[in-house]
Amino acid sequence: MLIKPSRKSLTEILKSQVSLSNVMELMTLDLAHPMRSEKERLRESSLEFENLVEDLEEQGRHTGALLIDKGIIREDQWEDLVKEMAETQTPLSTLLIKHRYIQPGQLEELAEQLKSQMEEEKQAGSSIQSILLEEGVLGENEIERATEKAREEGIRFSQSILELDLVSLPKIAEIFKKRFGIDTVMDLGTAQIEFQVVNLVPDNLMKTHELLPFKRKGKKLHLAMSDPRNSTVIRKIEMITTLEVVPYLADRRVLLKRLEEFVVAPAPVPGRGGAIAGDSPSFQQLLDSDSAVKMVNKIVEGALNTHATDIHVEPQEKGLRIRYRIDGMLYDIMTIPRDMGIPTVSRLKVMSGMDVTERRRSQDGHASYELNGQRYDMRAATLPTHLGEKVVLRILDESSLLKGLNQLGFEEGPLNDFKKLIHLPYGMVLVTGPIGSGKTTTLYTALSEINHQSRNIVTLEDPVEYQLPGINQVQINPKIELSFANGLRSILRQDANVLLVGEIRDAETAATAIRAANTGHLLFSTLHTNYAVSAITALHHLGVPRFQIATALQGVVAQRLVRLLDPDTKVAVKPSPLAQKILGIDENTTIYEPGRDSTAGLGTGYSGREGVYEVFVNSEAAQDAIISGESELDVQRVAVEKGMVKLHEAGRKKVLDGKTSFEEVSRSIVLKED
Repeated sequence: MLIKPSRKSLTEILKSQVSLSNVMELMTLDLAHPMRSEKERLRESSLEFENLVEDLEEQGRHTGALLIDKGIIREDQWEDLVKEMAETQTPLSTLLIKHRYIQPGQLEELAEQLKSQMEEEKQAGSSIQSILLEEGVLGENEIERATEKAREEGIRFSQSILELDLVSLPKIAEIFKKRFGIDTVMDLGTAQIEFQVVNLVPDNLMKTHELLPFKRKGKKLHLAMSDPRNSTVIRKIEMITTLEVVPYLADRRVLLKRLEEFVVAPAPVPGRGGAIAGDSPSFQQLLDSDSAVKMVNKIVEGALNTHATDIHVEPQEKGLRIRYRIDGMLYDIMTIPRDMGIPTVSRLKVMSGMDVTERRRSQDGHASYELNGQRYDMRAATLPTHLGEKVVLRILDESSLLKGLNQLGFEEGPLNDFKKLIHLPYGMVLVTGPIGSGKTTTLYTALSEINHQSRNIVTLEDPVEYQLPGINQVQINPKIELSFANGLRSILRQDANVLLVGEIRDAETAATAIRAANTGHLLFSTLHTNYAVSAITALHHLGVPRFQIATALQGVVAQRLVRLLDPDTKVAVKPSPLAQKILGIDENTTIYEPGRDSTAGLGTGYSGREGVYEVFVNSEAAQDAIISGESELDVQRVAVEKGMVKLHEAGRKKVLDGKTSFEEVSRSIVLKED
């Protein structure tokens, strides 16, 4: 048995009552050699401490974090120490004593404390490893691989095996509950977290120790942590908040993503078009202040980091609800306290160039934001409600337009048909679908495909969402009577080859567009119809004669957007009876659904979106059917005979190819039995 030397002095031992423990203490007393100076003792303690620091670094541990946890130094002081060590090559122990963070006599005790903490953590880590080995979950090679990753990246073994996908989160949760009595937060990716709860803990603590308060219940604060066994940090948070902390294990990858929404450094915003310019607070001010600037930065940057397309800021009875639209779906993100509601909305209006004092009328604005060297444009709109102003920000990410037609989701046949349509010398090509179905992206990608210096391309848009190099883009402005119809008449005098009309909304625009298509221009536009052949009926209802539709219309693309399954976590399942009936398959066919352990799309198991397309090409047979006044179904039947793939068939193929789920396609498209 290893007996540790006594820490009591000789006088203290001799004054104590005689007992077996006193005898042991006397036997293990470290008596100073009469010739050994205090300087020599300090040198030995320093050497032991420096060796310990080396051991910590080899294990991937952050010495500074341990010293900060123990309250010996602050984070800024550690940064100064690191700089001084690099410049002067002075040992850490010497600098700690020099700057009086510790007394010389405390060095040995500090080393012992750090050594004990290392041993405890080592035993805890070993216990997880032994459980995984005993239960046959992992082999020795996998454990060695995970241990190496943990050492190199300075993370816990439990997080290492998660990031390497060696063990599922439910299995780790089972071990933590069994071994340490610690629960795991499984739904952190989708949990609605209120800002006032997060604000209980300083940003620097959350960032440094990878933790996030996600719920407060009475006097208890529920805390998601990458290392829920860090008792020092837990005690510190309990002191700061005066609440009892209930620690939870969280998947570090999900935790860091959620932290990005709440703990972000402010980004300077270029001063264009009413954008914020140069008045973002410093990082230290962010830690000390809950200003509207900080709040707006958090909201916007959280949306950018999660690849949201829209931010909804909505007044509610209890506060200001923040929601993000990600891959077409709205998610509750947080609720801002009522007293921060008006300042936050006002800040959004200022950055968008709106009148802050006008709260009774709707306003439109534009803002710019820069994050990680990338610039984002945003379109803003307000709406007065009975509880206050609602704001919606549309994030315009120009990088999404860098895709080619091949990357939009077209199948080979429809893609070839669409490419033929956009390279025609004249005629009308329409893209149809509901709002938010990707029509603008399809049209902009088509224009980019045919954009050449030999062509004069002019667009009429309301509003101009993206700037396309080499293309003349015109913003509709009803205040000066610049409508789609008036603008289109003006463009016809501009020697244009290709025209884009944002939307055919009225009879005048429809008639002018048909005339342009019949007089040697290639014209693109959009309509709100469910299917491709329905565009024929829509144009006829706007007063365009059937024979003009038949001669001018070259083709129509109907489209929807569906979310794509995360390829790394999707799960193979047997189709339900309904899926079998609709998809025309049997129970032995494999289809896929989102994985439960996925961190993609805020834990939904989906990652990104892709188009589903129906391409109608106006053949001679279809023209005859249009002129003779045949029904939509008859025109569609003719198109199918000529090779058109119907929208629901294209959606069915996405499911059978394993790209998306049956439920997702059913949400976006009305699937029909053959």
